[in-house]
Amino acid sequence: MTTSAPAFNPLDLSHSEDPYPRLAALRRERPVSTPLPGWHVVVRDADVRAVLADPALWSSRRNNSSVPDTPEADRELALSQLDPPAHTRLRRLLSPAFARTVVAELEPVVRERAEALAGRFEQDTDLVGAFAAPLPRAVLAAFCGVDDADAADYDRWAATFTDLLGHRAHAEWPAFERWALRETEGRVRVLQQLDRTEAVTFLHFLIVAGVPNLRHALGNLVLRLLSEDHWRAEGLPEAIEESLRLDPPALWQMRTATRDTTVGDSPVRAGERVVAVVASANRDPARWGANADAFRPDRPGVRAHLAFGKGPHACLGASLTRLQLRVAAEVLIGRYPKLRLAPGFRFRRAGDFMSRGPAALPVHLE
Repeated sequence: MTTSAPAFNPLDLSHSEDPYPRLAALRRERPVSTPLPGWHVVVRDADVRAVLADPALWSSRRNNSSVPDTPEADRELALSQLDPPAHTRLRRLLSPAFARTVVAELEPVVRERAEALAGRFEQDTDLVGAFAAPLPRAVLAAFCGVDDADAADYDRWAATFTDLLGHRAHAEWPAFERWALRETEGRVRVLQQLDRTEAVTFLHFLIVAGVPNLRHALGNLVLRLLSEDHWRAEGLPEAIEESLRLDPPALWQMRTATRDTTVGDSPVRAGERVVAVVASANRDPARWGANADAFRPDRPGVRAHLAFGKGPHACLGASLTRLQLRVAAEVLIGRYPKLRLAPGFRFRRAGDFMSRGPAALPVHLE
């Protein structure tokens, strides 16, 4: 059967500038496609959920094929790169620190940081540079117990480390590792349950996962609320979930088949990659109805979106992300109820192959 649906290549940045028309066409015509040899892209909600929910069949660790399959090597892999039982053990140790009731205690700090940043705005400002980028760094610093003496170094590392790959070869890594080892022995209580290598690895993962993705999520949220004339505190939690559904900061996740299998009735050989496009699943009419592309904060079951993933690798920091988005929006709306996008605004994407958010958000204060 011939098809006009263009491929979605996850390694082509131009495909993620505005991926949604391309992904919609694939959902209709090629729900499983192969843009690269040995790579399969799945775009329907049911297939994406099936891949993310089954770590025995769809491995996260085997995405790192150059890493030896040993417990020692596991200690240098991020939480998102591990399979059970290593992932299960580490997640069990870390989860209590990210429980919703524990994270809620951080709200006064998040609000104080957000108020401080919002109070410095000029009449015309870039909301990404002035707010969406520095706020996640400041909140994570508070979560990790970074003191004033380390603040400048930490801020530099948070801007430097944006990728899980190749970080140990970076010139800044030795300095970061020294700081991380001090944190292991002191302020971050949860890290005291990990060995030294695991603790350093997890702090790096916190920065990579918690800073850029929150920046994109916050930028996407502000843009969505302003564009949809929903700049108000009423119904904000639901609007946040709908923004995450429509504009997830992470577009896709990758897994590797552990044995010959099928996905969406298409054959996949052991060792081949599957790219599960959560940004497409989140707009699948089969799950979300004919108005799946529309902003509807009152949408039934909206919290079932896949912006935080699914299964054992569902985002550990989901509660912290939701807290930051809510408090940040409350602060901005409370201070600037007539905030609006600058005339002539055009979206320019920022992010790596997997992520997407506005590069800048020029706004005008009234």
